Amino acid sequence: MDARMTRRGVLLSVAAMLALAGCGATRALFGPSMAAPGWKSLTLRAADDANSNSAVAVDVVLVKDQAVLDSLLTMPASKWFATRAELQRTFPEALTVYPYELVPAQTIKLSDKKWSDQKAWAALVFAGYANAGEHRARLLLNASGYVVQLNAQGFVANEPKAGAAQ
Repeated sequence: MDARMTRRGVLLSVAAMLALAGCGATRALFGPSMAAPGWKSLTLRAADDANSNSAVAVDVVLVKDQAVLDSLLTMPASKWFATRAELQRTFPEALTVYPYELVPAQTIKLSDKKWSDQKAWAALVFAGYANAGEHRARLLLNASGYVVQLNAQGFVANEPKAGAAQ
């Protein structure tokens, strides 16, 4: 009798979780779900001396697989750029990559139309600097937007300041 009661309890628990599957309680129990980036704009801005006065490759990556995300969160940009094509072939549904290349003093402003139909677990930016370093940043999907400032030896990604010219 005890084994049947335990099995029944487990089945009832699973049934309750499935019943919650479509509502916000599931998110509270199991964590966040995939979402479209809420950014109204994303600006890539290279300083006059960006990458020691050389062009810099920048990839904005939407990650749609939790295991791939875990791996990318520890990957430096140099390894990302060396393995990007292989990763895209191996995990074609897990990544959406937006590649850019900026020369010093160049600015690229991207609108939300580019990613509004995409859902992801997370967004990352990789910048291909000549010097050693991580050169990777995570962009929060629920932010209003970002300005990625490419400097001489590294970059920063910040939400735009209210009222500031972009």
